[in-house]
Amino acid sequence: MTSSGSGSLAFGKEQSFKGSLVTDTNSDPQYWQFGRNETITELSLDNQLQRLSEAGAVESVESVKQNFEGAFGVEAAISADTFGDVEDLVFNDGGTQFTHGRPNSGRIYAGVDYLDGTSERELIGCIPVDCTPINYEQGGMATFSISFLYATEKHSTSITPSNVTAVSTGTSAPSHAVRVDIDGTTVTKLQSAQISISNISRFQYGSQGPEPIDAVIEQPETEVTTEAIYSGPSRLEYALGDADATEPQDDVIAVPGTIDVTVDGTPVSTYNFPQLTVRTEAWNNTISSDDITEPLTWNADGKPAVSIT
Repeated sequence: MTSSGSGSLAFGKEQSFKGSLVTDTNSDPQYWQFGRNETITELSLDNQLQRLSEAGAVESVESVKQNFEGAFGVEAAISADTFGDVEDLVFNDGGTQFTHGRPNSGRIYAGVDYLDGTSERELIGCIPVDCTPINYEQGGMATFSISFLYATEKHSTSITPSNVTAVSTGTSAPSHAVRVDIDGTTVTKLQSAQISISNISRFQYGSQGPEPIDAVIEQPETEVTTEAIYSGPSRLEYALGDADATEPQDDVIAVPGTIDVTVDGTPVSTYNFPQLTVRTEAWNNTISSDDITEPLTWNADGKPAVSIT
């Protein structure tokens, strides 16, 4: 970016992998803003060059391109206006959960007006790899982040997206828009919470060229972390193995949970977890003038492990 406001960012949803975009009733491509406070955390490509050597040469004599792969990462504040469309990029079963087969894919348009012109990169065949759909910190905006791989790209000297669905005032999620319930009980004095999903999808390559020719769902794994000011032993008991447990049990029970985002009375998303099992638990600031907090990491499992309503 050469100065404030010189960059642009939008995305569209592909109807098929590397295919045309979803259109409106006038057959015009649709574009969306990720959210406010957008940050591109990564935009890079890798030609996966292989060095070749030759008898009599001390150094490599050439580099040959193998597979092409691009990477893109974005972070933004959750907005009631566009978050459902962001979720469509991640969850391939109607934007609400995962199913086998191909992942959903999209196109991302990153542009910049520099001193002598305009440059835009159209990232094609973007598939989600890792996603943090909800990241809550007490006193800050609720955000999300997604890491994508992309299959190919085009460069342009003008900005492509027009009529972008943008975020309107009053629709971004502050920290008090987030609520966490574990086993039917709201976690009070919540300090942080996060949903992390990894291993979402991957590319498939062939012999037709260096670019990916298809994409497939890998094995999504969902993890939930919570940290709250300590207010009783109930979650420690879950970590020991069961409600009312006073020592480690032979097994650890799973309990249901939800993380809900509601902005000024408008429901945005509720993430449902049928089976949350404590993997780690700790006490922080046990002997301190600061509040004692209890961070926990929960494995999310089930069929599905996570779903959105």
